[in-house]
Amino acid sequence: MDPTRQAAEEAAKVLEALAVMSMELSCHCDVPSHKLVLSASKVQETCQRIDDAVSALKKILEIAVHNGHGPVPHVADSPPGEPANE
Repeated sequence: MDPTRQAAEEAAKVLEALAVMSMELSCHCDVPSHKLVLSASKVQETCQRIDDAVSALKKILEIAVHNGHGPVPHVADSPPGEPANE
């Protein structure tokens, strides 16, 4: 597959995930933001979308490196709050 097309498809995945998260996490109601509570399932779904977007961004960087356009920065695979695997 053409690297430009492949990178564009991965970028579209990131944009779609971010757009969905934005819509799902927006509250169009009269409840003050400090009183809103998200369900555990909503938080889990959002975390999965974030993970998917990060994976797609990593893929874009890999495509760039594979085609001679610079290094991929090291991104920790460990959960937040834990030391990175180096």
